Amino acid sequence: MATIRKRNNKYQVQVRIKGQSTSATLISLDSARRWARQKELELEKKIKLGELYRPKNFKEIILEYKQKVTPLKKSSHNENIIIESLARNPWMLIPLDKLQPIDITNYRDERLANIKPSSFAREFGILRHALKIAKVEWGWEVPIDLFRHIKIPKLYQRVIRRIQDKDLELILRYTKDHNNIYLYPIIVLALESAMRRSEILSLKWADIDFKRRLITVENTKNGYPRIIPMTDKSHNILKNLKVINEYVFPLTTNSLRLMYQRLCKKLSLKIRFHDLRHEAISRLFEEGNTIPEIAAVSGHRTISQLFRYAHPKS
Repeated sequence: MATIRKRNNKYQVQVRIKGQSTSATLISLDSARRWARQKELELEKKIKLGELYRPKNFKEIILEYKQKVTPLKKSSHNENIIIESLARNPWMLIPLDKLQPIDITNYRDERLANIKPSSFAREFGILRHALKIAKVEWGWEVPIDLFRHIKIPKLYQRVIRRIQDKDLELILRYTKDHNNIYLYPIIVLALESAMRRSEILSLKWADIDFKRRLITVENTKNGYPRIIPMTDKSHNILKNLKVINEYVFPLTTNSLRLMYQRLCKKLSLKIRFHDLRHEAISRLFEEGNTIPEIAAVSGHRTISQLFRYAHPKS
C-alpha cells in the first residue's frame, strides 16, 4: 500500500507491497497519488511475474556495460577511459531507488563548468544507452525514465574554414624533412584520399593495389568498406614507402596525434588533423566530381552528411 506524507510543502510517497518498496518526493498531492497508483501496479506486476534483478546503484550498471557492450565498439579504448572517469562520481553510488533527476542535473552542471558541451554529450549518451541496455537486453529493474527530461546543451556546428595555401605549404615543407619518415606521407595521403586518421593507420599492404591504383579501406567509422582510387601523388607516396610489417604506417594513433599536435604548435597553426579531410572533400567538389563520386571516396552515406564537409575558399 501507499503512504503519503506532507513535508516542507512537498509530498513524500512510499509504496510497499510484499517486501518490495519504492519512494519519491513530488510537489502536489494529485501527482503523488497518481505516482503511487502507478508504482503499485508496477510492483504487483513484478511480484506476479517474478522479481527482476535490481542493481544496487548506477556504478553497477555502467561497469557491467563496460564489460559487455563497450568491447564491441570501434571506440572501445576511449569509451573505457570515459566510463572509468564516470564511475568515480559520487552520485554513481547512490542507491537506485534514491537516485533523483536533481543528482544528474547537479552532475551535468559541474561537468559543463570543466568540459566542452560536446564532451559532456558523449558522456551523457553512454549513460542513457547503458540504462536502456540494462532494461531492454538484460531485463534489469532500472529507472529507465531517469534521463528523459534532463536537458543537455545544444551542440552548434563550429565554423569550418578552409586551410590556407600558405599554411598547408608550411606544414608540408616542415614535415618533408621530419625525423619521423611517416608524417609527411600520412598528411599527403589524407589530402589526396580524404581518409580519416584511423583509416590511414589501419591500412595494410594487402589493401593497396598498385596495379589497378586502388586503396581498399576496410576499417571505416560507419562499418561500410570502400575503395578509393589513387591519385598520382598518393600512388607515388605509397610506392616510395618501405615495407616494415603488414601495416603501411606502423604508428599508433596516439603517437601520430601527439606528433601532429607538436608540429602545429611549433608552426603556430590551429589546424586539426580532421581538417585535412574537410580540405580534401572540398577540393573534390572544386574539381567538378559528381556527388556519387565524392561520396564513394569519402564514405558518406547521405548527401546531408557529405555537404557538412564541403566548404568554399574564403
